[in-house]
Amino acid sequence: MRLVDVPLARMFVLAAIIFLLVAVLGKIEGKIEPGKIGRIGATVVGILLMGSGLAMHFIDAEDLRDKLRGSVSPRLSAPARLSGDVLAGTARDFPASSSLVLQAVASQGGAGSADKAAASDKTENVRPAIKVVAGTYGRNCGAKPGNATSQVARACDGQAVCQYKIDTAMLEDAAPNCIKDFAAEWKCGTAANVYAVTIPAGAMQGEHLRLACTAFQ
Repeated sequence: MRLVDVPLARMFVLAAIIFLLVAVLGKIEGKIEPGKIGRIGATVVGILLMGSGLAMHFIDAEDLRDKLRGSVSPRLSAPARLSGDVLAGTARDFPASSSLVLQAVASQGGAGSADKAAASDKTENVRPAIKVVAGTYGRNCGAKPGNATSQVARACDGQAVCQYKIDTAMLEDAAPNCIKDFAAEWKCGTAANVYAVTIPAGAMQGEHLRLACTAFQ
């Protein structure tokens, strides 16, 4: 090891040891023969050099520890910083679009629910309408079937419930001396079922037939 390679702090300590040896021994035969003042001076210089050397040594050691921490910390914290940056970037890039997407989905869900509720209400409120198939006055007397269809249809078609009032003056009467019945047949909406109601023989002016397309007819 060359002298120039020795750290300055160590050189100060070595020099301090030499001065202190001179101060303690007082005389090195043939080489150093300090007097009383020289020994005191050597002591002071040795103490100063020792203090300076130790101070520099501790400062160098502290700097070395800081450098070691600095070289290790970035390696350890780089993944954490990277994750933090990625998360921060994600949080910066996407909040607005995410909230818009959530709001759009919520709006669509609300609109879909509202549409379903409205459709349900319409379904409940819209009842099948009456479609008259036939109306016959005096079938028991041999009258032509359907001779009153137009009159009943005019009064009841398109309604959910209809009270048809018999008006004999508007009906065909092929057998005036026969006590007649009155029959009506109808469907509800597009259903295939045919419903019927009949007033037995003796149907009089002003009597009613009830036609209905409700759950309880």
